Amino acid sequence: MTKPQARLFDMHMCNIPAPPTVAGPAPPAPLPIIQVGSPNVLVANIPAARISDMHISLVGPHPIVAGSLTVTINTLSAARIGDPGACGGMIVKGEFTVLTGG
Repeated sequence: MTKPQARLFDMHMCNIPAPPTVAGPAPPAPLPIIQVGSPNVLVANIPAARISDMHISLVGPHPIVAGSLTVTINTLSAARIGDPGACGGMIVKGEFTVLTGG
């Protein structure tokens, strides 16, 4: 099955809640993939995301831990919408004009 390819700055939904405040815990919010992206593969002029690239969360950065089994970018599996991060969340935004297989 093909899925839209994720890129640097695309959004990831983290399942780890923010530390509680006086008003109570903040609900999870989508935050961007921030490091590192492919140095030479661009998707719509933005570096492609791969496993081990980091996304930000309210409690610190976490890596993308799974991706395509059949498509690699710079020897790392391509990251796509729905692929998980170490925090238990998943990528929720990508480039819909570039579909990455399996």
